Amino acid sequence: MNREELKVRIRRILGSLIKLAVAMIVLASLDAIFGGMKFEAFGLLLDTSEILGGVRLLAIIYYGYWVLRDSLFFLDLLSDILARKFGLGEKGNLRRAGLDFLYLLSTALAWFGLSPFFRLLPDTVIRVISFLFIVISLLFVYDLVKTVYSMLKLSFESLVETLSELLGRELAGRSGEEEEKVDLAHDKVKES
Repeated sequence: MNREELKVRIRRILGSLIKLAVAMIVLASLDAIFGGMKFEAFGLLLDTSEILGGVRLLAIIYYGYWVLRDSLFFLDLLSDILARKFGLGEKGNLRRAGLDFLYLLSTALAWFGLSPFFRLLPDTVIRVISFLFIVISLLFVYDLVKTVYSMLKLSFESLVETLSELLGRELAGRSGEEEEKVDLAHDKVKES
């Protein structure tokens, strides 16, 4: 991996993100201007909002593909760096957490891209689809939290061990001081 390859990937991610943002702004503006207009083509009654929703979905798929593709490359690179820097034996958990995060973003983009088509569906179908999106998102969040917890568990246990050892020494030192005070007081009583 050389510097030029990194530049190309960074340009592609940033360029795709900018193009996706511009496309979303333009399509939202067009929907605000022309939304709700109906016309007939090929014997079908079409709504401009539905057509713009389809174009929005295509833009999300196209530009999102390039963003996700290069994001996975940088996710692998970042997990390697973090695994080496923090002395983690494997990078699998870091990669898994990153993938869960990317899957959450992809689910949100899919919801955003598909939402214009929901108004064409019956209310019951919309509820089922919404429920499925929520369940899928919760599964990704659960896996992300579980993965992060397992990565931090060893560090947390080490911190608890260190704190309990320090507190144990402090308490042992205090009880030793109290015993000395009792012994000194006892010796003074014996002397008198």
